[in-house]
Amino acid sequence: MLTMIIADDEYNVREGLKEVVRWEELGIQVIGDAADGQEALERCRELRPDILLTDIRMPLMDGLEAAIKLRELGNPVRLVIISGAEDFNYAKTALSLNADGYILKPIKIPELQQTLRKVVSSILMERGREAQTEQLQRQLHQNLPVLREKFLTQLTLGMMKDEDSVRQKMTEFALPFTTEGPWTAAVLQIDDYEKAVERYSGTNKQLLSFSVNNLLEEIVSRSGNCVTFFMNENEHVMLFSHAAHDDRSPMNVCREMIQCVHSFLRIPSSCGIGNPVRNATDIYTSYQEALTAIKYRFYTGKNSVLSIRDFQSEDRSVEFPQLFDAEQELIRLMKLGDSEHAADKIRFIFHTLCDNRRLPVGYVQSVCAELVNMAGKAVLELDENIRHIVPDYSSVFHDIYSKREAAELQEVMLAFFGKLTGHFALKHSQKNARTIHKIKSIIEQTYMNHISLTTLAEEVYLSPNYISLIFKQETGESITEYITKVRMEAAMELLKSPDLKILEVSEMVGFENATYFSTVFKKYAGMHPQKHRSLYLND
Repeated sequence: MLTMIIADDEYNVREGLKEVVRWEELGIQVIGDAADGQEALERCRELRPDILLTDIRMPLMDGLEAAIKLRELGNPVRLVIISGAEDFNYAKTALSLNADGYILKPIKIPELQQTLRKVVSSILMERGREAQTEQLQRQLHQNLPVLREKFLTQLTLGMMKDEDSVRQKMTEFALPFTTEGPWTAAVLQIDDYEKAVERYSGTNKQLLSFSVNNLLEEIVSRSGNCVTFFMNENEHVMLFSHAAHDDRSPMNVCREMIQCVHSFLRIPSSCGIGNPVRNATDIYTSYQEALTAIKYRFYTGKNSVLSIRDFQSEDRSVEFPQLFDAEQELIRLMKLGDSEHAADKIRFIFHTLCDNRRLPVGYVQSVCAELVNMAGKAVLELDENIRHIVPDYSSVFHDIYSKREAAELQEVMLAFFGKLTGHFALKHSQKNARTIHKIKSIIEQTYMNHISLTTLAEEVYLSPNYISLIFKQETGESITEYITKVRMEAAMELLKSPDLKILEVSEMVGFENATYFSTVFKKYAGMHPQKHRSLYLND
């Protein structure tokens, strides 16, 4: 209900107005009265009514003078003027004071009621508008962060082309930097994002982004030349205006950010930084460069700060023929089961690819996929089933394209080729064991005859060089050394018989020259054959 004060120098008029009109029906409560302008002024200052119903002509201070004083004091009271004089000047003054009504005496109650109804309606409408305005202002204040983020998103995505409009918005949102460039965009992403969000589920998943954003907001609040906002899932964007001090440069601020994220949240993150642009409307270019730069985290690893400028200045080319030869050599080593050298070759391939950090990540991944395909083809040509050797063969391709770091991808390739080379190493070892056993059997049965590498190789259907290699690898001694050992051991047994001459023993163990036999025997047994025989005869 609205409140009102009645001011008139005639007591009967004041009381009569209070009694005659049913003010409650009009939505008005009379909270006081005044006998003159001075009293009306004081009562209005004290009670602050919504309406002042006042006569013009009153002692000490008339109604218009009191109304003027109230306006000067900023009192918003609504004025309804009562006058017994039809004086145009009074009406003119009342209008200048924005009086809501001008009623002539004698007062006609219907006219008074109609005038007050209009005043009440006007006040209620104004208050409704004010309430609506306040509500809108509250909503605007509540939505200000959302509107600010929307503006920054549109600016970063290149959707705003008018520089003056951009500057105006920056001022409206009280962004903590000057509206002058140059401008630089940076992007922060959590490394191993999928693993990081495993600790979060449902709506709580947003807690991770909220926590990261809080840390970034705290850091940029100290920078004075940067804002940060959440663009997409696992993508926090920072916009820098020209930095006054090197210690608050984009590079240093980004380093501080990833250090804080790692320290407080125990998760690694990386930042990509674009090149500066002259105008705010060109920030999109810097933003795209920042997204490109952060992909090079594949080469540098976790917790990296990567400036696109560093990679644009790279000018190293890949020796593709050398790379091709290395790939072919890797497959050959795999077939041989040479795990150690195969692993070295994989490391060489990755070093060749990653030394030039300008290569797209997808190219490195495609090289790895090609190697896996080459391995599968080679295994098939050897009449083997690769899925029997590597049961998770199909998932290798998923692993190749899901890894975000070269080091992790290298481990995938080392594990894959490790299984293949291990399989062939075992297979060759088993085959070699059978071959060596056969070679030993042939030597033990024919040592008394002339034996050569060529004849042995023909017996096992392998080349002389190959049987020499595997025999040495598996037994630690050469075939010639083994033949000598078998012959010497047989000679020692024959020398135990006193009826056999040294020459006869020599011939019986495959030596045509007795002198040469004695030389070899002494080297093997540490003494001449005759002395060795005497040991047994003396016994």
